[in-house]
Amino acid sequence: MIVAETVLIASTYFALTWILAPISYLPFQVRFSDSLIMLSAVFGEAAAWGVFLGCIIANCFPVGYPPNIIDVVFGSLANLISGYVVMALTRRYSRIRLVAASLISSLIVTIIVGTYLPIIILPKFTVKDILFLGYLGVLPGELVAQAVLGFWLVEGVRKLLPKMVRR
Repeated sequence: MIVAETVLIASTYFALTWILAPISYLPFQVRFSDSLIMLSAVFGEAAAWGVFLGCIIANCFPVGYPPNIIDVVFGSLANLISGYVVMALTRRYSRIRLVAASLISSLIVTIIVGTYLPIIILPKFTVKDILFLGYLGVLPGELVAQAVLGFWLVEGVRKLLPKMVRR
């Protein structure tokens, strides 16, 4: 069952990222598929590894530019780390813990992805580029994806599929 859940989450992550490609890639992005990171609160490791694998696949097939190994490796690791942080912070579930997990997870992805994104996009970059294009370009989208959509996704799954929830 865990392998099936991992594959389902990975394929959903890839599909959402690819279908919404115009807003899923580049500096100012809202990667709605990152809302799936929050499923680590209910499905545990299956979700953490699913978003990791889905991100690898999505970053291997970006739309509008060639794949970049830095993006494939570090973007995927950001999601894996975030998934495990969400799992740890929501071990004892509460809405407050879920909100805190979504904010911390959003910061993790922003710091990791926001640091390298200007480096791989711009021929020359400055610290200001990392702050503006990187952090301010990624954080709002992560907050929308994880703190808003991810929160309600978890709440919905917990209500609709209470027997499937492992945590």
